[in-house]
Amino acid sequence: MARPQLNAFIAAVLLFACGVAVGVSAQRYFQHASVSAANSDDWRAKYLEEMHTRVHLDSRQLGQLNLILDETGRQYRDMHERHKPELLEIKQGQIARVKAILSADQIQQYEKLLAEREQRQKEQDDRELREERSRAEAARQSNK
Repeated sequence: MARPQLNAFIAAVLLFACGVAVGVSAQRYFQHASVSAANSDDWRAKYLEEMHTRVHLDSRQLGQLNLILDETGRQYRDMHERHKPELLEIKQGQIARVKAILSADQIQQYEKLLAEREQRQKEQDDRELREERSRAEAARQSNK
């Protein structure tokens, strides 16, 4: 192989190796940096497990932590309900501004997208409410 070709080959191999290294590093970073809880029960289970293993909570403390998480969740929902009209107003303003930059065809697709997102949010809210009720019932059963 001629010297210029050898230099080009070595440069290509090094460039490929650097790309692989950056890709692996990015993959590892995003795996650890992202939240991977599919729903609030998944998040809660991971949080409780981490508190149990790293902070060494006993079963009594885990029960108390569950009550704290339940109460905090209720406080967040109550606050969200109190501010729902303001949040809805902000959301409607955003929707109006987005529609103003879209064509008629795009508006139809955007409204379809909004309806789908609204449905997913409603399903998530319903799921979280059922999970909370289930936890509360389990807590009542364990206290009997």
